[in-house]
Amino acid sequence: MADRRIRTLTLIGLTVAWLLAPAPAFAQSESDHTLSSLLPELILREIRLPPPSTPGLSHSAHFSPFTVAELQNPAVAIVNSFNQLMVVQLSTFPIGSSSGGFSYAFDPALGTLRRSTSSFGPLFAERAATLGKGRMSAGFNYQHASYNRFEGSPLDDGSIKFYLRHQECCSTGTGPPVPPFFGVEETPNGTLLNPFFEGDVIEAALSLDVSTDVVSVFGNYGLTNRWDIGVAVPFVHVSMDASVQATIQRLATAGTLIHSFVQGQDVPRQVFTSSGSASGLGDIEVRSKFRLMDFAGGGLAAAADMRFPTGNEEELLGGSTQLKLFLIQSGGNDRITQHLNVGYTISKGGDQVTAQPTTSATPNFPDEFSYAAGVELVVEPRVTIIGDLVGRTLLDVGRLDLVSKTFQFQPPGNPAPPIASMNFDEFEPRAGNLNLLYGTAGVKVNPTGNLLISASVLFPLTDAGLKNRLTTIIGMEYAF
Repeated sequence: MADRRIRTLTLIGLTVAWLLAPAPAFAQSESDHTLSSLLPELILREIRLPPPSTPGLSHSAHFSPFTVAELQNPAVAIVNSFNQLMVVQLSTFPIGSSSGGFSYAFDPALGTLRRSTSSFGPLFAERAATLGKGRMSAGFNYQHASYNRFEGSPLDDGSIKFYLRHQECCSTGTGPPVPPFFGVEETPNGTLLNPFFEGDVIEAALSLDVSTDVVSVFGNYGLTNRWDIGVAVPFVHVSMDASVQATIQRLATAGTLIHSFVQGQDVPRQVFTSSGSASGLGDIEVRSKFRLMDFAGGGLAAAADMRFPTGNEEELLGGSTQLKLFLIQSGGNDRITQHLNVGYTISKGGDQVTAQPTTSATPNFPDEFSYAAGVELVVEPRVTIIGDLVGRTLLDVGRLDLVSKTFQFQPPGNPAPPIASMNFDEFEPRAGNLNLLYGTAGVKVNPTGNLLISASVLFPLTDAGLKNRLTTIIGMEYAF
């Protein structure tokens, strides 16, 4: 028996090592920015016009709020809010349950432990059953997720647009003129109507490819017949590839080349790109579950998960201190069982999650209300089919609504024509909670002995926030 356990543990270790081999402990490529700041830096700093070839007023950074430290520019709050919602969801995306699939209870008639449940447990939730005193389980889950929509809009085709307002840089006044614009001085006057060229905007159409891979190695131990403890150690790989097509909307300067991506030429469009990836240790979780009571076909348990900030927060590998407290109810018969979880997660700094205009994009994490419910169908003693609903409410994380906005500008002329306007659809930040709902389906198979293999998929049921494609999860566990 001991030799078999050693061989099984060796197989699990070699499999995990093989899965992790392509990803170094830490890697980043093609970008000088951390992943948490990649999008704000690309959109709010790197979209610039060429410097002038002759002395005079430079328009190079007039649409780059970070470069000119114009943090009150509306584009800063919009892009930061978008980025904040992205990185919070990437860093806290649900992963498969690490609870043991085998559970045991002491049988007085036999004088030993025997299996207390016929099913192998849920996929993204917990059940009230515990491992049993002195029992152990160990294994891993591998999960791949990619993302294709945000608040109902496609992420990868330029549908999501941001509008970079011109810097409020200048005025038409009595001071020394700045050649070659007679009568223009570099003194803000509180309006984007004077001088007229401040009425232009740059439309930044985003195309984003982002994915995550997580290998979670876990172990559980039964301290008593009612009390389990466990640990889960995730290894995370995150990849982001962003492209922005910047288009100068010459609202106020039509017919001129005041704003162009090539000096002296009519080039109103240019593509800006940035990409990066990171791999390494995520946030380690320590878990505890205590069975409070038993009743026919099930029971009630209380659990706590403590998440430690061992992952690199700036690279979206983790970095959050969180405590999740939840209740677990489960019950049923030998063929069908059900489970229900309700919990609350306390996050360090959760009351600071709403993005503020800043050049720092390190994510803060919100408090969270969560729930999960599902059923387990025992097809035959070695096969369990599971389906779950998983709900999350990220509290006070903020939302972005797509609204029509009016941009006013002053057409050139002498005398000045009436003020004109143009409407564009753009996100608008607001306070609020983010409600997310997922469905899961999968199977757990016991091919031999105490070995358990699992495979499942997770899919979003709403368009809220960052929406993943079909997420796949595979896992292996061995019980002792």
